[in-house]
Amino acid sequence: MTTRSDESGEREQLESDARRYLSQQLGRRAPTQLRFETLFDERPLENEGATALFSFHLEVGSTCGRQRQKHFVAVGQTEPNYFPAFQMDDDDAYSFHVGTRFMLTMRLGLVDAEMEPPGAREAMHRFVESYAAGLTLESEEVAALLRCDEACFAVYRLKLSGAAYYCLGADCPSGFYPVEQLAPQTVLRLHLGRVIRREARQEPT
Repeated sequence: MTTRSDESGEREQLESDARRYLSQQLGRRAPTQLRFETLFDERPLENEGATALFSFHLEVGSTCGRQRQKHFVAVGQTEPNYFPAFQMDDDDAYSFHVGTRFMLTMRLGLVDAEMEPPGAREAMHRFVESYAAGLTLESEEVAALLRCDEACFAVYRLKLSGAAYYCLGADCPSGFYPVEQLAPQTVLRLHLGRVIRREARQEPT
């Protein structure tokens, strides 16, 4: 039976781990205050388990224009990691962390857009026609192309009826996101994390 004392002790240990990691990574810039957000008791990837999210604020930018920006730090049964909040809620922040872990484990790396797989563009068009029926495709480009072994993950930047979107394709499960000033690799990490977590929940126990 887990008691409140056990839970409190576990949270204190996780916070201590987070502070130690941030001190190693940021030195004097390490935050003095952390806010516990939530604990995700999931197993989305091999060797990944219960992970706690803490939030903190970090000064970023040049000396002429520094500002405090919200960040998350993930610790627990995972490789520690910290990253900007990108206006994500806790659930998306954890998905982003999972997607990041996947990309690092698989060693996904950027390659030239000219390596776009044959047929990937046509498949993307079919997905857009079904997902965004009624919108007019005005422009398209490869925003990022990443590869590991024989698998290729494409992030397309589209303009549909005046609005900008990202579309995920090639060997990546299809996805569709408003651009909202996020980098294509950021969207890919978030998308992959969402997909991986969804598939893990659907696996028989």
